[in-house]
Amino acid sequence: MKIRLFTKDNEISEGVRNELEEKLVSNNYDLTNKDDYDLAISVGGDGRFLSMLHECKFNTSKKYASINTGNLGFLSTVEKESINSFIEDLNTNNFNVEKLKFLTIKINSDDEYNGTVVKALNEVCLRNTLLTTMYLSTFINNKLLFKLSGDGVNICTSSGSTAYNMSLGGAIIDQSFDAIQITPIAPINSYINKNVNNSFITSDKNKIIVKPINKDNNVSLVIDGRILPIKDLISLEIVGNNSVSMLRDVDYNNIINLNNKIYK
Repeated sequence: MKIRLFTKDNEISEGVRNELEEKLVSNNYDLTNKDDYDLAISVGGDGRFLSMLHECKFNTSKKYASINTGNLGFLSTVEKESINSFIEDLNTNNFNVEKLKFLTIKINSDDEYNGTVVKALNEVCLRNTLLTTMYLSTFINNKLLFKLSGDGVNICTSSGSTAYNMSLGGAIIDQSFDAIQITPIAPINSYINKNVNNSFITSDKNKIIVKPINKDNNVSLVIDGRILPIKDLISLEIVGNNSVSMLRDVDYNNIINLNNKIYK
């Protein structure tokens, strides 16, 4: 098996990487910095894991794992203290493979990003570049769901429901559900503007279309924390029908993980 490592640039992560490299080599694994790897492992926190997926272009033919050296480590496979057990499980293929759905987002615009397709494991957030009020329409399979005036909209996967979506008051979705959640950001409600205040959860088999109806359509897309400025957005087309394969400990349980890292 060929393994590629992706490490956060700090002292703790570099130390864990060195230990991990030594033990992988001593167990006859091939380490590579090229694209012919079978397993990609991030050493860091959730942010490094997300960055790794983007660097790997969400390649669905690879497997992924995460050694947590950060704080929360919600997406981690194992903690940094458990490298030995991780190697033992790797030797015996003693892992479950969890399918993590991700969003595929097509940008339609009147600038250089027109036709660009980007991907997100957690979320895509749409905001006005100047942080002024946005007016937009959201469609499910070309049927109007709602019009919104407010700060913007956040669209997330089940995995991403515990990220920015949770801060916005959206629901936490069990990862066993293949769903997409649409959460308004600071909707305006007055006698002039009547807006939805709640998140909407739909099947990831549906296509979501978001169309700004501002006169000024200069927006910022925040994709897993990365900002993409769009000068004149026409629409976003979002689907969530593809997934990456993540190694999970055989004893991993999402409900226990939620309790330990979110609710406790």
